Amino acid sequence: MEGIFIGVLCLSRCLTFSTCLLHQYHFVSDAKTWTEAQSYCRETYTDLATIENTEEMKKLKDTVSAAGNSSEVWIGLYSHIDWKWSDGFNQSGAEYRNWKSPDPNYLAANELCVAMDKYGKWIDDYCNERLFVCYNGTLEDSDFVLVNTAKNWTEAQRHCREHYTDLVTVRNDTDNKKIPDKIYSLGPAWIGLYRDPQIYWSDGSNYSFSSWYQGDNPLGSMKVVCGVADLEKGGNWRLFSCEKRKPFVCYSMRGWCFLE
Repeated sequence: MEGIFIGVLCLSRCLTFSTCLLHQYHFVSDAKTWTEAQSYCRETYTDLATIENTEEMKKLKDTVSAAGNSSEVWIGLYSHIDWKWSDGFNQSGAEYRNWKSPDPNYLAANELCVAMDKYGKWIDDYCNERLFVCYNGTLEDSDFVLVNTAKNWTEAQRHCREHYTDLVTVRNDTDNKKIPDKIYSLGPAWIGLYRDPQIYWSDGSNYSFSSWYQGDNPLGSMKVVCGVADLEKGGNWRLFSCEKRKPFVCYSMRGWCFLE
């Protein structure tokens, strides 16, 4: 009954004076994999930490710092890594890759499109304006066409579909070697490989607020990656293999107000 009264009081005050923070954070020092941490949080509290605004970000950092921790802690963030070809190709050769190290590195969690450089190496990048390569015909009998007009990836896809078949699909070394000769020294050009963000919270909350580290988040060939708040980088979020063992932060529901 007391908890209900506190929650109602908070909500009534927050409507007028402040913002309600519903997440009470709990630091757990035992190093676990992300999945083990998730199970522990669900059994003991509510779930792994969800962070929905800057005030909650500050509260989580304060909670972890007060416990004497200043490194990386699991939070409830995770992402599926599912690269797709623009034309939907998913048969033999769909998994062919020729990444330029250290890519794919998911810089600032926003490099979702793939370009090829003049050496035939692939980079993941922001989906901003670049030249691009289309293909015409079928995958078995196709011509590759460099479009020497810069467009963002989505616009490039639309252009290729309107004037050719689609953005180019690269299935093997033979396909890959055809493209650098067309690019020359013009800089990396879009190909048809891309991925959707697919970023989620463990408790099913909508992903809207973000606080990503503006640097590399190495993905390699991982299919699923999990998020930490890195206290050495201001609490900003980074991605790691979910099998690594780290301390973590859980949350429980506890309505209270942050006075503005």
